[in-house]
Amino acid sequence: MIINVLQARKAIGNEQTFEFITSAGQLAIEGETPWKSSVIIVEGKLINNGRVIAVNGIISATAKYQCSCCLEDFTANMEIPFSDNYQQTNDEPIESEADLTYYTGDEIDIADLMRESLILAEPLKSVCSENCRGLCPHCGINLNTAQCSCQDKLVDPRLAVLQKLLK
Repeated sequence: MIINVLQARKAIGNEQTFEFITSAGQLAIEGETPWKSSVIIVEGKLINNGRVIAVNGIISATAKYQCSCCLEDFTANMEIPFSDNYQQTNDEPIESEADLTYYTGDEIDIADLMRESLILAEPLKSVCSENCRGLCPHCGINLNTAQCSCQDKLVDPRLAVLQKLLK
């Protein structure tokens, strides 16, 4: 995912758009990823701000997850924003900018930025919908598709003595 920035570097304020179609394998994302069989579309633009080249855009991908509550498989269309500032290595370093990425020559490789953005966008807990009811803790039936006949008011035998206080 290499972008030639020669045209953008010619004058301050120059903009350049880019678009890539890639996959998790080409980005070297290892292990089980929700994007394993998905097409990843990267669209963005870069702007010459004088001292740095600002790169920003959107990653569009379809992720395959398993719901943490009901264990059903589902897909989610994701739009992940990304941005970073790049400075050429032979330029004088900017002291106020701690979050800079350096490049050499006339090309910027944004593969690391894409990989990082995708990995950071993965949810800690994937849920098929906000209203997912999950599984019954007693019989294991999916409460989104069927109603079980289990008693909801089962009391832990260790707390049965406290139940008498409610009466």
